[in-house]
This record gives sequence, structure tokens and C-alpha cells, in this order.
Amino acid sequence: MAPGIQMEVCVDSVESAMNAERGGASRIELCSSLIEGGTTPSIAESRPLSVTFHRAFDMVHNPCASLECLISLGFERVLTSGCDSTALEGLPTIKRLIEQAKQRIIVVAGGGITERNLQRILENSCIREFHCSARSSRESLMKFRNMSVSMGASTAPAEYIVKVADINKVRMLTAIAKDVV
Repeated sequence: MAPGIQMEVCVDSVESAMNAERGGASRIELCSSLIEGGTTPSIAESRPLSVTFHRAFDMVHNPCASLECLISLGFERVLTSGCDSTALEGLPTIKRLIEQAKQRIIVVAGGGITERNLQRILENSCIREFHCSARSSRESLMKFRNMSVSMGASTAPAEYIVKVADINKVRMLTAIAKDVV
């Protein structure tokens, strides 16, 4: 990874954490329920670790005022897609937030970052940290499969498919970040 660029991979399993580390991730975000956007520990639970405010930030009415609030509360990072569907689409807002932050908080770009758009995001911003899941689907290791029963909502992924951080995707994203800077 290029000096100064940090890649955080969100993971929800030991397998994903190991793949992220082996692929060259700088940091992991351990969470659960990634299918629902992921859940992370509260500030009280995470102390003395550094705390990143989750993408819930992207739902705020006034990003500039909300950034000042996070700074005053002592957050070290804010994960954002620039209040848009993806970090690429929200890049203008991400750039404004970085300028406003004046190094008082780290703005971490995240949301839909893939090997197809990371280069554009890095080349068109001054972000120093980005967040991604770098996941692929694979077959579950479950031996017995009862195809007559569905254990989740119809919108949930199939019971016998597992999404995990993909070591090759992590390596590819690491290489892209290294080449851009």
C-alpha cells in the first residue's frame, strides 16, 4: 500500500478477517449483519480504541454541521459515501468535508468502492483512507441441505451461499491504491 493510503475492510467472520489481512488491508472493521449495513460497537464499548462514526452520517440533513458535531464529540474518523449512494457519486461532498475537517477528523470514503472505481476516487480526491468490503460469494461448507426450508426473508442471500472478503480483491485494491499515489 502506498505510504499514507489506508484501506479498511469490513468483515463479519474470521475467514474474512484473515483474507483482509493476507490481502494487505491496513485495518479491519469487525461488524455483524453486513447484509443490513453492518453494526459496530458503541463508543463506550470500543474505548480505548479509536472510534470511527459509521455511515449513518450519510443520512444527516446538514453534513457540514454534523461533521462539526462529530469532531466535538471526539470521533477520530467518519465513514461516508458523501451522503450519496456510493463514494464515487458522493465525491464532491467528500472533498468538501475533507477541506472543512482541516485534519481535525479523518474522512474515510466508503460505500460501493470496488476495483472498478477506486482509481477514479483516489485520483479525483485527496482521501487518505478508504473503506470497502471486497467480498465475493462462495458455497457454504454446510454438508446437509434441506431445500424445502428457507431460514430468512426472501430478500436475504441463499442459505448456502456465503459472502467473504476476497483475498484477491483486497490485493487488487491494494495494488490500485499503490499505483495511484
